[in-house]
Amino acid sequence: MSLPVEEQLIHQLELGPLSLPVKPIQQKKITSCGEAAMTMAYNYAYPQTLLKELDVIAFSMANGYYIDNHPPFTSPENMVKIAKYYTDDLNEYSTSAVDSGNVTMQEQGLKLLMGELQNNKPVIIDVLTHLNNQYSGAHFVLVTGMSMDSKHVGVIMIHYNDPLTAHNESAPWSGKAGVWNAWQNNGDPDGAGWWLTISPQE
Repeated sequence: MSLPVEEQLIHQLELGPLSLPVKPIQQKKITSCGEAAMTMAYNYAYPQTLLKELDVIAFSMANGYYIDNHPPFTSPENMVKIAKYYTDDLNEYSTSAVDSGNVTMQEQGLKLLMGELQNNKPVIIDVLTHLNNQYSGAHFVLVTGMSMDSKHVGVIMIHYNDPLTAHNESAPWSGKAGVWNAWQNNGDPDGAGWWLTISPQE
């Protein structure tokens, strides 16, 4: 009899944490978390052609993908357009380096994060600015790791670069103030469970 997905992942994380060395950056504008998260993800995948967040902001504003003073500022849909703009001309083949979608089930979300991290791809997700405050507005962060909480048995921790603080932050996966709840209830158009990854050039 096979174990449920969450139990399998807990067993794997008990053997050791998952962690990708992605340098955090601070968003240049109060509403440019999407452009900052994109810059971090892109620069990790393509360290030979580094982007500057201010250039991503300028491109996004010029094309109407980012409006700095009007929600949702950068929508999940426009995040995909920005990512494809910066990656499509770097790949010799027609396959896109950008993967994106929405997860609707908690185990599905956990499995997605672990699978992408194991494939050396940090994951941009759309959560709440303050995970414990449902009124705090949507916010893009970059998931860089997972581990088991050293203080609480059976609690999975998600590690993410937060462009608002320019630090790698940690939060529990489950619970009212957990990543899953904030990921499902961010309030963005089509933002519930939304994610994006950028694959390195082969």
